[in-house]
Amino acid sequence: MTVGLFGKPAGQTPEGAAAFCIALNSLNFMFWTPTPEGMARYHWRDEGGAHGLRAALDHVWGEETTPVRLRERLGSGEEQAVIDALGDISMPKRRAQFLREILFGDQLEQAASELVAASRSGPLTSDDAERLAKRFPMAYGQDVYLMRAQLAVMWFAGYLMEQGIQVDCDITVAASYQMPRVMRSIKVLRFAPELAAKIDQHTLILRDSAEERAIRSATVLGAQSMARHLSVSEHAMVNVLWQNRHACGAIPYHLTITTDY
Repeated sequence: MTVGLFGKPAGQTPEGAAAFCIALNSLNFMFWTPTPEGMARYHWRDEGGAHGLRAALDHVWGEETTPVRLRERLGSGEEQAVIDALGDISMPKRRAQFLREILFGDQLEQAASELVAASRSGPLTSDDAERLAKRFPMAYGQDVYLMRAQLAVMWFAGYLMEQGIQVDCDITVAASYQMPRVMRSIKVLRFAPELAAKIDQHTLILRDSAEERAIRSATVLGAQSMARHLSVSEHAMVNVLWQNRHACGAIPYHLTITTDY
């Protein structure tokens, strides 16, 4: 239950893997675009959603152990560069802004070194996610739940575990869009009929509305309760819920235009 969600392939250095996880999760949000017919989902080649983003960024990264190619291709922070590298993805201008901040100077390398050092001196925690948010306030600091910053820490922990390196990961629940869908399917969460109807009909839920705040807070509380009940870490509980998201069948996730998740 503690295997990472992603992680660079074997052979990558811890510093390179940390940099990759930080860069990747700065872009890890909203893999759909509203259309007159409903929505169009993001794909890169044969992969969709976060998997598609990871595949696209992995292609740009290449075999390097540092973000040198990533900075050459995307360091300018130009919208067209993002479209050329990642394909038809939502909010390319916003993603370009985040990348400009992430890839400025040697900030990414410094953040990666800090994360590696933290993994060697004790457990990786939400404090490490908060440090990412302070270093990159535009890319990571705008979400009060620090969802993507925590995923960056979790995925780096997953990489270390896949390499046989023991590391503790003690973070809070990442309030994403997939987990409430999974938890609804197993009846851990129950939605008011009006809200359930909006989600099922793909009606937009406004960012920071009472409904969105309720969904995200209930997700955190529900996942924490499940973790306590099963005597596992919150990190492990998040991982299990995310890995089993496809078991929900046709149950939709809520649609909110946001960079938080």
